Amino acid sequence: QGACGPAKSAAMPEKAVFKGSNNGLLAMIGDDDTITGMLLAGCGNVDEKRNSNFLVVDAKTSHAQIEEAFNKFTKDPRISILVINQYIAHEMRGTLDKWAELGEKRPAILEVPSKEHPYEKALDPVYQRTKLLLGLRD
Repeated sequence: QGACGPAKSAAMPEKAVFKGSNNGLLAMIGDDDTITGMLLAGCGNVDEKRNSNFLVVDAKTSHAQIEEAFNKFTKDPRISILVINQYIAHEMRGTLDKWAELGEKRPAILEVPSKEHPYEKALDPVYQRTKLLLGLRD
């Protein structure tokens, strides 16, 4: 059973496992609405030591707590994708840029909008990089 997907049942066939694949988990750093939606979709995971694969960020969450969660998730070899709200990623852009400079390929960082903070393409590094590679102008 993955951290984001249906639980195995007797009626479900085994999923294909590809060589080199370790079927990693999804981790999340986001606001209450984003994390709640992901948990309702079945993407939450809490292990026997009560470690979770998500951090809910609110007004009381410190920058240090967010960075601690980011570092924990990016160092965990089981994590394949880190979903982070775009406005939170913008607040810690320096940390994200330093991590990207290391050349790490895993986990993939996916910045998503939130209900309270709509998508801003000017803040999206993937959009900016794609635009540059394609020679597009606004």
